[in-house]
Amino acid sequence: MSERAATTAQGNRTRGALLRAGRRVLERKGLHKARISDITKEADVSVGTFYLHFENKDDLFRQLLITVEDEVYGELVPFEPGAVDPAQRIRETNRLYLTAFKRNAAFWTCVEAAALEQPHLPGVLAERNRYYRSRTERAIARWQEAGQVAPEVDPATAAFLLGAMTERLAYLWYVFGHREDVDQATEDLTRLWLNYLGLA
Repeated sequence: MSERAATTAQGNRTRGALLRAGRRVLERKGLHKARISDITKEADVSVGTFYLHFENKDDLFRQLLITVEDEVYGELVPFEPGAVDPAQRIRETNRLYLTAFKRNAAFWTCVEAAALEQPHLPGVLAERNRYYRSRTERAIARWQEAGQVAPEVDPATAAFLLGAMTERLAYLWYVFGHREDVDQATEDLTRLWLNYLGLA
């Protein structure tokens, strides 16, 4: 292995250690109270090393958001319009989302608290929300073009409303502990999606 490759591999390991440590610290203390020194102590690295990988604490937080979100969308297989039944795709996505949300409930609790404490954070969350909402909007538009979704549905409005409903239900079910059965929750949530899109 070359020196450059070894350095990159070591850097990736250090970055991963910082992300894992950052997540543990944030879940314990919250974003507002967590300090970079807390994170570097947890990861057993220097504060200077932290700044080789992240601009600041908010940058690390944003990377954690992307990592957790990608647990859902990274598992989805790309598809061509008409090749996959919309109901099947919606059910698959909802199941992945709820499963991942339940597994990461402690982190999402931290996100919710941070959004109330940090004035700038809603902008970061809105950026991520727009990114994933646009994926849903494009999928709905493709299904419309294929004649699978009701033509009167506005893709942008549908993506916003259905996405907000899904996020809030997941929070209520798995942060407040009102729901444990992911399979039944998936079916109930999917039925709401299908009714709105005219696919019931």
